[in-house]
Amino acid sequence: MDFSLLYDQIAGQDAFEWIGLITGVIYVILATYEKPACWIFGIISSGCIAWKSITDYHLMADAGLQGFYIVIGVIGLRQWIKGQPGGLKKPVIISPWKQHLMVIVGCGLLSWPVSWLLITYTDARYGYVDTLLTLLSVWATILLIRKDLHNWVYWIVIDTVYVFLYWRSEGYLFALLFLIYAVISVWGWRRWSRENFGLLGVERQQ
Repeated sequence: MDFSLLYDQIAGQDAFEWIGLITGVIYVILATYEKPACWIFGIISSGCIAWKSITDYHLMADAGLQGFYIVIGVIGLRQWIKGQPGGLKKPVIISPWKQHLMVIVGCGLLSWPVSWLLITYTDARYGYVDTLLTLLSVWATILLIRKDLHNWVYWIVIDTVYVFLYWRSEGYLFALLFLIYAVISVWGWRRWSRENFGLLGVERQQ
């Protein structure tokens, strides 16, 4: 690892990027505690990243993805605040494994033509893996809105793979960031399991 390169990457971040990074970490931490305010920080983080993607990096597809996350954040905030009838907290659920299998297979199949387009017409690296991770990230965010316990399993896997991809690309700062996300996701899985599974009324979706 080139520590001088890591230092340059840290020093090269401007205020918008730091706000996006810090609010992103706060978002994940608050989500582990089932706090509706997590979505506010997620919206801020996505807004900052979208702005930088447009103005500095000209990554319009990524900006569009961040815009989608902003919309998802608004929906998530509304759903978590709304909770259950009678003012009860929205319960944690566990979706059937067949649903996850169908989504994973569907994302895997859809990633082939999308990644082919990216590899053919752009300078995208890790086209298939990157596309697959993006699709699964969207699904994991939807699961988080629904407060499905298994959203954390997806994030653990997704974040761990991103650590590898960014490390291979010498994006050490982002590799470190996704390592932090992965560790927090493990904590989220453990906490939601301990606080809800079999104790506080986890609902198994049929």
